[in-house]
Amino acid sequence: MPAGKRIKYFFIRSLVISMGKLAAVTPEKMMYRACARLALFGYRKVPSFSKLARKHLEIAFGNEKTPEEIEEILRQTYINYGKNLAEFLMIPHKSAEWVQSRVKFNDPGGYLDAELAKGKGVIAIGAHVGNIELVCAWIGVNKLPMVTVVKAQREEIMTKFITETRLKWDTKMIFRAKGVRRECVRQLGLNKIVGLVADQNAASNGVFVDFFGKKAATATGAADIAVQLGLPALPAFLSTRNPDDTITVHVLEPILMRNTGDKDADTLYNVQLITTVIENFVRKYPTEYFWWHRRWKTQPENPTA
Repeated sequence: MPAGKRIKYFFIRSLVISMGKLAAVTPEKMMYRACARLALFGYRKVPSFSKLARKHLEIAFGNEKTPEEIEEILRQTYINYGKNLAEFLMIPHKSAEWVQSRVKFNDPGGYLDAELAKGKGVIAIGAHVGNIELVCAWIGVNKLPMVTVVKAQREEIMTKFITETRLKWDTKMIFRAKGVRRECVRQLGLNKIVGLVADQNAASNGVFVDFFGKKAATATGAADIAVQLGLPALPAFLSTRNPDDTITVHVLEPILMRNTGDKDADTLYNVQLITTVIENFVRKYPTEYFWWHRRWKTQPENPTA
């Protein structure tokens, strides 16, 4: 890291650590309330971000919900992400017991254990839903045999800080780079859970499938690997916030991949299956989704494609 960035990182890290230490000794209800109010301040005073999220909510729900309902979803989303911030500040200074107390696990079908018992690894499909950082801490505390494929932040300083926070809980990560698919296959061969986020704009590297009725460029990696190894895709580690500010981690029914031998058609079909499951979850819990992400940024040259 260049000297200028090191200095900037030092000050940002010192500020966040100081805030975290303050958060660690502040009553939790007060911390949640303060961060929620901070988020609502951003909702009111930083219109560019709220306008972006509102635009995406209108794409998703404009034909189903009134403007007032969409605005309330947006407001509650800000509150939830303010509370996520409170937890992000607290978790580096809290105990493993605290992490356990904040997270409930919901896998009524026993899908995760059943897939691990097959000994072929698990392709866990995630999305930008709920508090990812608290989920990562919980995975580390419970020593699940999991590695997560992550994308470096555009800002190197944020990548470094987030990585340090996750490493405290022994979170295993693979950064997206050349050869990442081979590494995913290798980890699955070791019967590991490989976590892949399946709701980011894939630009020119994906296929176009429907997400809330609009074409969205979507990565094919999870579907391709699943077909290659004969595995299902398991929607897992999607979290939602409870009224007491604990979170629930959800594992859904495995998605069986189609493999007819027509690779292009199968890929499109399988990616749509995965995307539809994510959409259905977001429909159920819209205030948990990260609506600021430019999910529909890349569009097909032919709008009817």
